Amino acid sequence: MEFIFVCPVTHQTFQTDAFTIIENRGVRTDPNGAKQLDAKVRVDIDCPFCAEKHIYRAEELVCPFEASL
Repeated sequence: MEFIFVCPVTHQTFQTDAFTIIENRGVRTDPNGAKQLDAKVRVDIDCPFCAEKHIYRAEELVCPFEASL
């Protein structure tokens, strides 16, 4: 499964299946009842735009159903 990532340096999007879920603390429910994954995702390859390694909080990831690449 590929995730969509946005380079924090260039703001360009890229897709990859080379990632690892880290610091997974499970699903949290906020006071309004909305659920959110409390985890981070580490991209296991260098970013194709800035050549750095990136780590994202789960809520920072782009929804593949709403993305326009």
